[in-house]
Amino acid sequence: MRTSNPQTQFFTVLITFPLVALLLGIFVTEANAQAGAGQLIISEFRLRGPTGANDEFIEIFNTLASAHTVNGSGTGTGYGVAASDGLLRCNIPDGTVIPSHAHFLCINSVGYSLSLYPAGIPTTATGDASYAVDIPDNAGIALFNTNNPLEFTLANRLDAVGSTSEANTLYKEGTGYPALTPFSIDYSFYRDNCGKQGSITTFGLCPSGGLLVDTDNNASNFIFVDTNGTPAGAGQRLGAPGPENLSSPIERNAVLPVTLIFPCVAATASPNRVRDFTSDPPNNSTFGTLSIRRRITNNTAGNITRLRFRVVDVSTFPAPSGIADLRLRTGVDISITPGGNPCATGAILIRLTTLEESVPLLQQPNGGGFNSSLSATLVTLGTPVAPGGSIDVSFLLGLQQTGLFKIYVNLEALP
Repeated sequence: MRTSNPQTQFFTVLITFPLVALLLGIFVTEANAQAGAGQLIISEFRLRGPTGANDEFIEIFNTLASAHTVNGSGTGTGYGVAASDGLLRCNIPDGTVIPSHAHFLCINSVGYSLSLYPAGIPTTATGDASYAVDIPDNAGIALFNTNNPLEFTLANRLDAVGSTSEANTLYKEGTGYPALTPFSIDYSFYRDNCGKQGSITTFGLCPSGGLLVDTDNNASNFIFVDTNGTPAGAGQRLGAPGPENLSSPIERNAVLPVTLIFPCVAATASPNRVRDFTSDPPNNSTFGTLSIRRRITNNTAGNITRLRFRVVDVSTFPAPSGIADLRLRTGVDISITPGGNPCATGAILIRLTTLEESVPLLQQPNGGGFNSSLSATLVTLGTPVAPGGSIDVSFLLGLQQTGLFKIYVNLEALP
């Protein structure tokens, strides 16, 4: 991992991480038995949001290298997500197929405000299942391989997450995450997919290699973020919720290699990386911007029709002195003329990435941070990236403070 100071070199290499056991985008096997602990896990949630106490969601992730078909145990007719009051909130019916490394999204239909956050094409992050009874702030939640409340036992539990104030240990792992001071803010807890527990100041490669961390300890496995960097009691860092459902793109790092667009010059040299000192405070770029350009190649066996990038590690607000404060922004297309191409390979068109938001409620007025996502908007059903093909993209980062910095992303794609 190389870091640098934006006052001198202005950039660090953008690195992605391979995931294990991705099958080139084609899931050829399927698991039909009941899921065991750690196979389906809670990957992101919140118990309150901008619209109030009912602005909730719970996201489930399939860790298996194969698709999983829901098959409830005992007298259950599916899997259940319950709160620590013992009441079933979300039912995942028998026969539901959750692809490898894909998500299932439960929402509170009374107040959920993120239904316009992008998912697949042309879908958005609507719920795959819903409930209408509030889960209290800081209460525990658990996923069981049955939807029968009489069978909500430790033997049937797949995963759980709760706060330190949750007394029922069935609904949390370890001592729990730090209890929040309830604010109706745009926050979420998401499962660490880097291994640094959301540290802004820890540099180097992600210890988890980009994989979700599951050590049965809620306090270290989940990271608190919100769009204002609010100190709510569970750590302070700028970021955004990113709910994902069955239609959402799936991590594809292993088969979407990232390389330099201009291999004849260094990663820190223009036009692979460009530093602009123009101050732009309204767009979270008081000390100018960094533009990082990279080539993404499709090494799967099929067309890529949706491509986005999720931030797993970044130096951002509230960065201490000496550490850069980066803010992700929507960029612009960049045209490199033949005369401006140092490798003499002709004209190059570098496509923008768009900071993904959910109008009108999920907005990121402070720019993107942890768990924020950017979309390669050129990639669509009509304009896919064919097998063996590539797309050149740019990442635009505003600087609110100069210093050493880092940014790591996971690649998510369809199909």
